[in-house]
Amino acid sequence: MTKVVVLEKFKKNWEIGSVVSVKDGYARNYLIPNGKAKFATNKNIEEIKLLESSLLKKDDENKSLANETALKINELKFTKEIAAKENGELYGSLSVSDIVTFLIENEVIIQKKQVKLGNKIKSTGEFSVIIDLHPEVNCSLDIEILSPKTSA
Repeated sequence: MTKVVVLEKFKKNWEIGSVVSVKDGYARNYLIPNGKAKFATNKNIEEIKLLESSLLKKDDENKSLANETALKINELKFTKEIAAKENGELYGSLSVSDIVTFLIENEVIIQKKQVKLGNKIKSTGEFSVIIDLHPEVNCSLDIEILSPKTSA
């Protein structure tokens, strides 16, 4: 296990400036290269304490942007027609890529990893998908899947 100092909130229980123990590979391959943490040396801990107010300000800005995006997403409803069998089972499916494309068409930019779909949607009906925009902000997108036969 490696001790690191967290530079931004990205898990609900990790605050900026906190020292956490993580697996070596997670620190070496993800946290440190992506600027989310630094190794927990005395020098780095002191440096982050000095920068903590600016890091918190940056996090507040990210949180307010996430809140604005959440309001936009909550107002949207994604309706799509996909060919389906008589029992409502789709011939295709609705994936995370389809959801991200819909949001981009509606001027909402998010990353695929923020959409918490689980399994692809493979039947007609109404669904709600959670979108994590910030560790403290998430929203849901209502999705309605129609068959061309049922919508006529």
